[in-house]
Amino acid sequence: MSRFSAEPTLSRLKDFQRRTVDHVFRRLYLDEPPAPRFLVADEVGLGKTLVARGVIARAPEHLEDRVERIDVVYVCSNAAIAHQNLGRLNVLGKEGFSLASRLTLLPTQVSGLRANRVNFVSFTPGTTFDLKSRSGRRMERALLFRILRDGGFDERGLLHLLQGSAGRDGWERCACDWTFPIDADLANAFRQEVRADAALRTRIDDLCNRFHRYRETIPWSDSSPRYELIGDLRQRLAHACLEALEPDLIILDEFQRFRNLLRKDDPTADLAQALFRYPGARVLLLSATPYKMLSLDHEQHDDHYPDFLQTLQFLLDDDQGVEAVKNDIEEFRRALLELDRERAEEVGRRRDALADRLRSVMCRTERVARTARQDAMVSEPPCPAPLQPDDLQLARLKRGIALYRLVFGQPRQEDLLAYLGELLSATEIERVVAEWRVDLTPP
Repeated sequence: MSRFSAEPTLSRLKDFQRRTVDHVFRRLYLDEPPAPRFLVADEVGLGKTLVARGVIARAPEHLEDRVERIDVVYVCSNAAIAHQNLGRLNVLGKEGFSLASRLTLLPTQVSGLRANRVNFVSFTPGTTFDLKSRSGRRMERALLFRILRDGGFDERGLLHLLQGSAGRDGWERCACDWTFPIDADLANAFRQEVRADAALRTRIDDLCNRFHRYRETIPWSDSSPRYELIGDLRQRLAHACLEALEPDLIILDEFQRFRNLLRKDDPTADLAQALFRYPGARVLLLSATPYKMLSLDHEQHDDHYPDFLQTLQFLLDDDQGVEAVKNDIEEFRRALLELDRERAEEVGRRRDALADRLRSVMCRTERVARTARQDAMVSEPPCPAPLQPDDLQLARLKRGIALYRLVFGQPRQEDLLAYLGELLSATEIERVVAEWRVDLTPP
C-alpha cells in the first residue's frame, strides 16, 4: 500500500503559502508543547483555503502510522461554500469528501468512512450543532425509528410518537420503506445507550403507550413531552455520531459567522465543544477578520478588545495564558507611553514577547506592494539604519524644491541650479539630482 505524500500538493503553493503551511503544521503537530488550535488570518484573496489544503495534505503523511483512520472535518457557514471549497480541499484526487448536512445522519455514512484510510466530512453549523428545533427533519426521526424499533419498544407507538408534524402517509413511507444503509455498530451502540438509561427508557415506554393509537389531534399534555423526548434523542444520537466520527483535523472556515460555537458558556455550543475537545483532535481556524480590529468613538457597545480576547480564549484554552497576553499588552502600552532613549530596548523586548505569544497560535499574511517579490513579507532590517545629518539636509532640500515649484512653477535649469548652488557644492548637487531624481529638464 502506497504511503501518503504531501509534496504534490505543497509544490503547487506559492512561497508565502508554503511558509504558512510549514509554520501551522509545526505548531499543530511537531512543537512541544503543540498548539491544538491555530488561526490563519491571511488577508482576503491570499489563499487561506489553499493553506488549509496544504495542512490537510501533511496531516495524513504525519498520522498514517499513528492512527488507523484519519478523519478531516470541514465546517463552514453554509452548504454553498462547502460545495465551492470541497474540491480544492480534497488532496486525494478522488471522491473522499462526504457532505453530511447534519451530524445525526452520519449513521448512513459511517460504514463508508471505515472503509477509507482518510475521510473528509463537511458540516454546516446551523443544521449540525444547533438542535433547538427539537423535532428536527423527518429523515432524522425516521432514522431514530429504524434504530430504536429493535430496542424492545412498542413499534406502533414509536412510529406515531416520532411522526411529529409530518403528514401520515409521507411519514410512514419514509420510516417504513427506508432504503438507506445504517451502520450496525453505531446503531447497536446507540440502542444500548438508550436501554441503559432507565429514566429515558421509562419516558419512551410511557409515550409509546400514549401514542399507540393514531390520532389526528394531539393534546398539549402529550405534544410537549413528545417533542422534548425527540429533542433528547437527537442530542444523544449526535453525541454517539461524534464518537463514531473520530475527528483528527477540524477546519473552521470563516468561523466569525458562527463564533458562538467557540464559547464554552453558550448552551447551543455543547456539540461543537465536544467536537473541538475530541482527544487528539487539532482545530484550524480560517478567517481574514477573526475579530474586530478597532472600535470607533461612536461604537461604545461594540468594543474590539473583548472580541479579540474571546478568540484568544478559544485558541489558548487557558485562562492563565490569556491573562499573560493581557499583561503583555498592558506593559507594552505603558512602555510606549513612557518611551525614552533609555527604555527603547525594553520596549522592543516587550513587543517581541507579545508577538511570540500571539504567533504561537495565530499568523497573518498581507499583500505587499513595495517589494520586487509580491509574496515577500515586510520585516525590520537586521541592523539599525541610523539617521545621518546628510539625510535631513537632503530632505530639507527636497522640500525646498517642492515649495519652489509650487510658487514659481517649473523652474528653468539655471535658476534651480543657482538656488541649489547657494546651499550645496557641485558634488552635493549631483548627489541630490541622482538620489532624489530632481527634474532639471528645461521647460
